[in-house]
Amino acid sequence: MTGEGGFFFRPPGGADQTSNGDPIRASIAAEEPVLEYPMPHRLIGILVFLGVAQIAFADTTAVTADGRKVILHDNGKWSEATESGKKEGDPVAMLTLEKKSDLARGCRLGLRLQNDLQAQIRTLVLRFTAYKGEKLPFETVSRGYSYIKPTASQYQEIDFRGITCGEIVSIGVEAARNCHVGALTKYSADEKHCLKLIEVAPSTIVPIAKKAEE
Repeated sequence: MTGEGGFFFRPPGGADQTSNGDPIRASIAAEEPVLEYPMPHRLIGILVFLGVAQIAFADTTAVTADGRKVILHDNGKWSEATESGKKEGDPVAMLTLEKKSDLARGCRLGLRLQNDLQAQIRTLVLRFTAYKGEKLPFETVSRGYSYIKPTASQYQEIDFRGITCGEIVSIGVEAARNCHVGALTKYSADEKHCLKLIEVAPSTIVPIAKKAEE
């Protein structure tokens, strides 16, 4: 039975369970309101609590100075952000910066692409941007990798002109549209599809990472 203000009252038939056979206590208990909110009110309260808890413990995505996407967890730790549509642990081609050398007013970098995909990399063109400041792109050069069979690797070098290796703060990596890997061709793939095929290994030589999507 429902009383005023949305409270529930204990029905008289259940009074003997709390009165121990005392008719006076049973009479009082029969009219005593039970502080239970109706089901809709309780559901609203639960939903509000869960919403607040989700906000309080939500992870935050951030972008580092060298363009890497990271997830800041509520426990104070962080991890690399996985790209949408690609599960963690999926096979990728790993790009590794192996060396750098100074040129006359320039810088040469050596990069190796290890094909851990399940298909041959027939064509994959990557673009490398040298940053002279935190957000100041100085120059972008392209380099193509081709006909790399699964488990094999290929080494390529790129040159930046007008900037020394010591002046390069970081390297951003992105992909051109014309990649041909497995079922992906230049007719079916775009820059995002091609970039999802690779991961960039962290480097102590020069900070290097895939460029964040704009």
